[in-house]
Amino acid sequence: MDRMTRRELLARGGRVALVAGVAPFSGRLVELASARSAGIYEELAHELRGDVVRAGAAGYDQARLLFDTRFDAVKPRAVAFCESPADVQRTVRWARRHAVRIVPRSGGHSYGGYSATSGVIVDVSRLNGVALDRHGQAVIGAGAKLIDVYDRLARHGRTVPAGSCPTVGIAGLTLGGGVGFASRKYGLTCDNLLEATVVLADGSAVVCNARQHPDLYWALRGGGGGNFGIVTRLVFRTHPIGQVATYALEWPWTDAKTVVQAWQRLTPHAPDAFFSVLNLNATVGGRPRITSAGQFLGTVDQLRTLVKPLADAGTPTRFTVSSHGYLDAQRIWAGCSGTIAECHLPPQGHLGRLTLKGKSSFANRQLSAGGIDTMIRQIEARVSTGSGSGVILLDSYGGAINRIKKNATAFVHRDALFSMQYLAYWDPSSPAAPNLRWLGTFYAAMQPYVSDFAYQNYIDPDLRNWQHAYYGANLGRLIAVKRRYDPQNVFRSRQSIPLTRP
Repeated sequence: MDRMTRRELLARGGRVALVAGVAPFSGRLVELASARSAGIYEELAHELRGDVVRAGAAGYDQARLLFDTRFDAVKPRAVAFCESPADVQRTVRWARRHAVRIVPRSGGHSYGGYSATSGVIVDVSRLNGVALDRHGQAVIGAGAKLIDVYDRLARHGRTVPAGSCPTVGIAGLTLGGGVGFASRKYGLTCDNLLEATVVLADGSAVVCNARQHPDLYWALRGGGGGNFGIVTRLVFRTHPIGQVATYALEWPWTDAKTVVQAWQRLTPHAPDAFFSVLNLNATVGGRPRITSAGQFLGTVDQLRTLVKPLADAGTPTRFTVSSHGYLDAQRIWAGCSGTIAECHLPPQGHLGRLTLKGKSSFANRQLSAGGIDTMIRQIEARVSTGSGSGVILLDSYGGAINRIKKNATAFVHRDALFSMQYLAYWDPSSPAAPNLRWLGTFYAAMQPYVSDFAYQNYIDPDLRNWQHAYYGANLGRLIAVKRRYDPQNVFRSRQSIPLTRP
């Protein structure tokens, strides 16, 4: 039930109680409100081909969950599982009629929990088709998961450059950018978006591309999810795939500083076909570790030669180089050892949900010796702080990512050498506070050594000046698009594009 009606009923109930001094009438008002609420959700269920799962119904407790357990306490009034783009339109129009808050959900991986609400979740996970058209372009439903995109396109010897988490939805990833192991060669996921179909706040649907609604098309490529409408369909440029070479390295922790220095010298300027991740991590009560892994769209011998300076930076305890089919390599990065079907969250798959908090930075220049020392100290501090593990992941940028102008798409981060993702994981039964303190301390300690930008796909509700950090000089243009396509701010969160400058 919408808030306006509830306020009205409460106000009326209070006035009657004051005049008559009779409390039972307020209970009758609650009954009437409950009946009306039930009625509007029955109306929605009747209008949709898909399912409307309400609180208390079978399957509700599973249907409402996101990937991150931190948001388990958020309980929507309903989850609308849309079977078609028309279902999305009907849900938006229904919400407009009854003034009910809605949020879209594709994969449910928002770091800020923005795909959850106390209103209605518009779930597009059933819009999961993946097809290759006669032009070699991928036509993908907004709810398709990355592992399925990789799998179905690989059958045709093609791919779309995307991320490494198998259960992330293609829509959310694309709208915020989308970096992965083929990005330095083929660009970000959003750089390969050719067209999108979007349901707007009035329930109408528009197709946007370079010719139709080009301003919206521009904004969808990096402007972030949940800002302008609900995407139902995406069309991508695809690229040929074959065998790829991968590597894995690990060194003693005592080599950490030398390895970081070598990694940041090598990776941003390496051939486009190369992508690398550097991982520094520690578990409470354990020992810090430093590892690196990466992919090269070439041969094993070429990759071994390419990463030799990195291996030689210390005394590796592990150094492997191997060849894989492209899909098998993506499964490795995804941590999927089973079948494609098993590489999903429950109830369909075997992968588990997590409890985590993330933050991010971009490095537009190499970290100084002081920056590296700070990073190492903060990882070492995790050994005795909190109750889980702590990680910093460095993803190499450059190549095709950085050849696009900052204002050509809404994704402004085109001069970064690498991104930095700070992560804290813990058991959901343990207190969150010490883990969040460690993460916040780590992030704050690194600020003198990095840029003032952050990655919008690692959205962080605690980030100050987030409008600049995520969008930079593109913010003004994004506000103009927001005012044109969602002037009543129907699609909103704590960090959605505003209607006016802050």
